[in-house]
Amino acid sequence: MPSRHLRPLFVLIALLPVLSGCSRSYDVRGRVVGFGDDGRTVIVEHEAIPGLMPAMTMPFNADASVDVQALQPGQAIRFTFIVTRDSSWIRDVEVLPDDALPRHPAGADTRPRPAPGELPILQPGDPVPPVALIDQDGAPLALSDFEGQPLLLTFIYTRCPIPDFCPRMSRHFATLQDSLTARYGEAVRQLSISFDPAHDTPAVLRDYAARYTTNTRQWVFATGTPEQIARVTHLFGVYATTGDGQTIDHTLATALIGPDGRVVEIWRGNGWTPDDVLAAVHRLMEAG
Repeated sequence: MPSRHLRPLFVLIALLPVLSGCSRSYDVRGRVVGFGDDGRTVIVEHEAIPGLMPAMTMPFNADASVDVQALQPGQAIRFTFIVTRDSSWIRDVEVLPDDALPRHPAGADTRPRPAPGELPILQPGDPVPPVALIDQDGAPLALSDFEGQPLLLTFIYTRCPIPDFCPRMSRHFATLQDSLTARYGEAVRQLSISFDPAHDTPAVLRDYAARYTTNTRQWVFATGTPEQIARVTHLFGVYATTGDGQTIDHTLATALIGPDGRVVEIWRGNGWTPDDVLAAVHRLMEAG
């Protein structure tokens, strides 16, 4: 039986017409897989949602009307999924008869597994191995280039349509940049790495960066070859795989790396806040 604290699998797609000021609602059927640690997140393996996304597993934020504690892993459910420009949530959850859905509505789990001999996933205290990338200007970039300064690192892809996921990471990083620059100048660096190298070329990343910042010296955006991206996503425990050419199944991770090149802290998923990260940066700066 899956744990109520199962780590969410963040599964996102590349085509969703969410317009400013509009909301869309979708009828969804699936099975409960698990729950987030915040008491409001329900992880659901769901059928295809016409006009939105194929069958997959993803976390959904429940609104206050949903009694999350009453749900159980394995239950077949139906609910309404609301998507706006800035957020998404579910409501009107109904438990269905068990035979209303297949045991696995999204089909088999096809997520890639680490190959034998790959470097282990990084944990706090570990040194970060060499990683080569390409920045938004097309210049070579290595994680070691940031040594001597604290580095905040996160993962995104520019076509991500769900506002609570990659766009939230970028909005949080924009908030962090304002706060960090006000206090430390450019002493603390930021790096957003795309796990969609086929689409997110340096030119695409440069345009994307302009939505969030005017200072890409302090906050760098990076891509790389498929092999480079596979290496860095594995190191930070981010699983990203392309489905039918329009979908990317992935998890999220954000990390603070110290000036010595060692991992200080890793935040999994999308539940962290800028205040959480700022507190960790302040502790690191004061300790140094």
